[in-house]
Amino acid sequence: MRALALLAAGLLLFSAAAAAAEPGFTRFERAVGASAKERLLAAYGGEAQLPLHDYLRVKAIFDRLTAVANSGEYSLTILDSYEINAFSLPGGYIFVTKGLLRLAGGDDQRLAGALAHEIAHVVNKHGINALLRRLGLGVLVEVGKHVLEVPTTQEVHVATQALIDVVQSGYNRDAELEADQTAQQYMAMAGFDPTGIIHLLSDLEELPPSQEVGAVFKTHPDPGLRIEQLLAAVGDYWPAPQRITEEEPAVDQNRTDPLNRFLIVNRVHDGDSPQRLYTLYDQQNQEYVDWLKDLAVNDIAFAPGGVLIAGAVLERGKGNIWFWNRQGSVVECWNMGHSGQISGLYFDPNGTRLAYQVMGGDTPEIWIGYLGEITRLRLSLEINARIVRWEESGIVLRDSGGDYYRLAAPKYEPIKLSEPIPMVIERKQRLAPQAGQDVLEGFSLTGPGSPGL
Repeated sequence: MRALALLAAGLLLFSAAAAAAEPGFTRFERAVGASAKERLLAAYGGEAQLPLHDYLRVKAIFDRLTAVANSGEYSLTILDSYEINAFSLPGGYIFVTKGLLRLAGGDDQRLAGALAHEIAHVVNKHGINALLRRLGLGVLVEVGKHVLEVPTTQEVHVATQALIDVVQSGYNRDAELEADQTAQQYMAMAGFDPTGIIHLLSDLEELPPSQEVGAVFKTHPDPGLRIEQLLAAVGDYWPAPQRITEEEPAVDQNRTDPLNRFLIVNRVHDGDSPQRLYTLYDQQNQEYVDWLKDLAVNDIAFAPGGVLIAGAVLERGKGNIWFWNRQGSVVECWNMGHSGQISGLYFDPNGTRLAYQVMGGDTPEIWIGYLGEITRLRLSLEINARIVRWEESGIVLRDSGGDYYRLAAPKYEPIKLSEPIPMVIERKQRLAPQAGQDVLEGFSLTGPGSPGL
């Protein structure tokens, strides 16, 4: 109790001069964060030693995010644990486990989402605020951000134990949702795809019950709620379309098979019918493919390279999108249940995203979907336009008056190591000339480290 009284007294002794001299993180935050860091290292098996290339990649992602956060000093620690977890401490201490790195795999966007979320907790003062509330000093939260410039060992010890409890139990719902929103902003500013955090949350949602997940993730808000909020905001990171001088190309690349085997054919032969139902004609076998014959397909598009074929399928009055390989097997199905007809399918140049339009009213809705991911985002446009194509510079649109616009997709900068270090290849022992005892020959060949013959 005496320690808490000292802590309360220290919080009341606000020093404007000290706050001006050291804005942002206070010595108190750093002292408590540093103390808690040592305990967490011990609890999670210490710091992991990653292969050099892996560490440099993670550090490069982290550095880009902290550069845009721009609110103090940060440190990154990889914990030697396969529990899926990540957390942060006051003072800029960020932690991720080897288990979370394995979940993110080689996807820089997913890893950026996890790191940005924890950086956001630090910037938004969620840790120190939760700590002070845990100590029963909620009314002094704002004051406490700037005081206790010279904390005593006893005060730090009490605060550290309380902070460990906060970290292990997780932040409240509002703090987590705020950190998600801030993380998306930092990702976009740092040149990452803001959908990366959505895809990481989707991975967490799909983990089997047997997977070891940290208490922080278990006590976070429902991933479905977080994904819903993030999806609603991610379309805002697409810029407004810009009017351009453009002529529609003679050949629509997405409507032509890059391998010149399939032709898109309209199955409705009545010229007066507004309905369009498409199928594919196999020029190699000189027959229509049988895997589309029972489906109402409103549009068909080929992915770059022709590996995938997308089709807008109308099922029970609902619009969905199917994806087939060239053998006719369904490899992915987006059961979105749009009440309007889907058309205007266009792959991006990399074949990882698909733009499409939903015809539900007077103005078509433009959507973007990510192949293999949960993300389907609606773009808010102030023009009544339809998709013409998707090229390197962005999505080309055409309005009812014949004017063209370009909708530039957000720019994502890949991670490039400034001084890449060659991967170390294990060397096999080779024969090397060494001095020997053979008087006639003068030397002998021996393996490295082996005695002379």
